[in-house]
Amino acid sequence: MPDNPHGKIVKAADFGFSEFAADNVEALNRAIEHCRKIKAARLELSPGEFRMTIDWPVLMDGLCDFELDGKGASLIYQKKQRSNFRILNCKRVAIRNLNMDWDWERDPLGSVARVEQKKDGFIDFCFFEYDRFPRRDIRILGVSGYDAKTGSVGIEDGLDIDLGQRGLKWISDNVLRVETDAPLEAGELYRLKHYNYDMNGFEMEDNHHLTFEDINVHGAAGHAFCVQGHQQYWQIVPPAGKPRRPITCTADHLHFYRSNGFFKLENSEFSFGGDDCLNVHDTTGFSVKTGKNSLRVKTMNAPAAGSPVELRHGDYSPIGLLATVTAVKPVENTYGTFDVVLDRPIPEPLKGERGFVLFDRSYGSRNILIRNNYFHDNRARGLLILTDDVTIENNRFFHNQMGAIKIETGYTLHSWCEGYGASNIVVRGNRFDTVNPQDVGNDGMSRDIFIGVYLDTDPSSRRTDYPILSNILFENNIFKDTFGLVAFISSAGNVTFRNNTFHNPTRRKMPYPYRGEFYVTDASNVKIVNNRYISSPNVPKPGVMLDSRTTHNIIVEGNTV
Repeated sequence: MPDNPHGKIVKAADFGFSEFAADNVEALNRAIEHCRKIKAARLELSPGEFRMTIDWPVLMDGLCDFELDGKGASLIYQKKQRSNFRILNCKRVAIRNLNMDWDWERDPLGSVARVEQKKDGFIDFCFFEYDRFPRRDIRILGVSGYDAKTGSVGIEDGLDIDLGQRGLKWISDNVLRVETDAPLEAGELYRLKHYNYDMNGFEMEDNHHLTFEDINVHGAAGHAFCVQGHQQYWQIVPPAGKPRRPITCTADHLHFYRSNGFFKLENSEFSFGGDDCLNVHDTTGFSVKTGKNSLRVKTMNAPAAGSPVELRHGDYSPIGLLATVTAVKPVENTYGTFDVVLDRPIPEPLKGERGFVLFDRSYGSRNILIRNNYFHDNRARGLLILTDDVTIENNRFFHNQMGAIKIETGYTLHSWCEGYGASNIVVRGNRFDTVNPQDVGNDGMSRDIFIGVYLDTDPSSRRTDYPILSNILFENNIFKDTFGLVAFISSAGNVTFRNNTFHNPTRRKMPYPYRGEFYVTDASNVKIVNNRYISSPNVPKPGVMLDSRTTHNIIVEGNTV
């Protein structure tokens, strides 16, 4: 927390921050820069709505022992590029009592539409919440089945697709014709995204002891919160209140590209977003040996010269090679590809493997506490956990479109590569209710919880014998209305589900014979013990399925119905 008892208090209004201004980004930046120069203790905004329109972020760089007190101000954004806030190299800084929103009247981030008619080659969407849709140069960047009962995406047998951008034509003030052969039917409701991973709300890098408190993100054109760099020791604590919109942020609510961990999320609510509620990982890279000491690496974030790195085989088994990067050079005309030189020789890859996975050990998004939060009604998953030392305790998960929790790691040959594995994960005292209505699954089986990897492609049916995911405990949780499996467990070691309760009172359109079961493959030392099933005709045979060829030391005992 900030510690600056003798610092001055500054008013943003003295720098032109005003409800009557056409833009307030420049005024707020002037005020923040003044605070940095005089080492102010606090900058105070004021209640009201303030337009933020220029294509430049509010910049907080190099602040120490400082508080930004929004006083309930609502910052209303409408712009074309760059994040809303950029927070860099700050130490013991708090941001409080602030609302972030988008100018929905001029430019909706997303909307709900009804299929008016579907004919060969086109679909007509009616935007029934508008007499005239405000933006005529509309974009459709994702279409998700919409549940009118919950007011959110995620329905049984629903679709989640990209229609593309061709053949968009307004045929009336609120009816749009789209050239497509997608299998949508007249009368169905869909949420359409008009932005997708465009501009992040709060973008953070290399901060220490950073606190967000009483922050409401009602609308953001990308991730609501985004973390990268050597950020460490920070937290998000309670928000309060929100207006009702079909979408909040158009990407993840909180996304870690990489960090140095020590993060706490408590008493918060993440809902109605365009992707996962929380995705915690460090980026890796798939690499191919090009010389005695050199690699060509495909990665979103290349290691810097001087960084300690580890190479793993393509199945994530250790090589035992820790090295230091001596040189990095981007490959011309190839996005995200780098030539990397190490300070020692590189072995040959395993037979059948194409190369190695590179871990940049200067990062590690570990030591995470996620407690007393509510994750609900979002597209995709509740939590993606791709790191070590995580406690997930006393949270509520409801109507997460594609499942509640994925504990995973993986790489692709040409795009994203995420996670150094996951270990020491405790999931305790949570409530999972109607998660994965989209029936997303693995090996043809829907599941609430996924523990596994992707190799070469995402998704992937390929597993690894090496337990890159290990020491995972689920205990004292309540699972209500599981759609299929409770959990799919693979590429893992020492996984325990104990003292959980399973209750399935609701019938489903697809009465899966494996509903309420577990599936275990390519795993060892798995214990499913002392769990309680509440008797239900919707779960015909609770139990555990396993692949006896690839599993070892599986214990199932003490479970009751």
